[in-house]
Amino acid sequence: MGLFDQMMGGFLSNMLNKAGPDGAGSLIETVLNGPMGQMLPGLLNSAFAKTPFGSIDGALEQLQQAGLSDAVASWISTGPNVPVSAEQITSALGEGQLAQIAGALGLSAEQLPEILAQHLPTIIDRLSPEGVLELPGR
Repeated sequence: MGLFDQMMGGFLSNMLNKAGPDGAGSLIETVLNGPMGQMLPGLLNSAFAKTPFGSIDGALEQLQQAGLSDAVASWISTGPNVPVSAEQITSALGEGQLAQIAGALGLSAEQLPEILAQHLPTIIDRLSPEGVLELPGR
């Protein structure tokens, strides 16, 4: 991982760790609407690329295959987001892959499932404003 990736991962970690359940939505909105918002999809994609999932798309496909199809579909659709738990994230993605993703983002493997459970629905929702996932570079 390059120095820029480490710095951005540390920044992301710091921002997400400051977001409690009450302020998570507004903090994510602030991040996604600011300069970091354009970098966040690339950071996540880069982190997922270091796993067998290969990308955010691959991770979403794994979540769907693990029984979270309705939740993932709700994040991409224009309706309300179905929540998921940290346990569901861990079960679907696996502890080993989560550890790799956490390392790429500068987070602890213990924190990542809860962070993903809290923020991934909002992030994916924001990346699919018209009901279609829009990742940079596609």
